[in-house]
Amino acid sequence: FLQLSDMPNEVLLQILGHLDVSDLLSTSRTSHHLRQLSLAPILHRIRLQRTRAILPPMLTSPSRPSLADLISRSIFLTHTTVVSRKLARSLVSIRLQRRLAARPSAEALVTRCVLPPECVPGGAGITVAPALVAKKRAIERERVKDGLRRWVGSVWRGEVRSREEG
Repeated sequence: FLQLSDMPNEVLLQILGHLDVSDLLSTSRTSHHLRQLSLAPILHRIRLQRTRAILPPMLTSPSRPSLADLISRSIFLTHTTVVSRKLARSLVSIRLQRRLAARPSAEALVTRCVLPPECVPGGAGITVAPALVAKKRAIERERVKDGLRRWVGSVWRGEVRSREEG
C-alpha cells in the first residue's frame, strides 16, 4: 500500500489544491508534513488559479438559484432587509430598556417577599446576591445542626458520667 508520506509533494499539493479551507485546516492538523504543505504559498496560488477558472461558468450556470430565491432564503440581503433588521434590533433594545427602567427596586421586591432581606444593601448585615441566598442559608443550617450535635453529645456524655458515678 502507498502511504501519504511516500507520495511526492507535487502530487500532495495537487490533491490539497482541490480542498476547501475548512478541509485544509483539518488536514493540516493531522501531521507536521501536511501542515507545512497546507501553509505553502504555492498551494494558495494554485487554489486561486483554479477558482478563477471555475468560478465564471458557475456564476452563469442554469442550476444557480435566482436572486429572488436567494432573497427568500435570506442568503442575499438587500439594503432594505439590512435596514429592517437594524430597526427591529433597535426596537427590541428600546423595549428592553423601558422594561428595565420600570422594574421595581430591590427594596420593593423585599417588601413583596420576592427577594430575601439579605439581598438589599443596608437591610441586613451582609449583602448577598440572590443566587447565593439559598447556599448561605444551607450553610447556616449546617452550622446550627453541628452546634446541636455537639450540645447533644456533651449532654449525653454528662448523663453517662453521672450514671457511672451514681
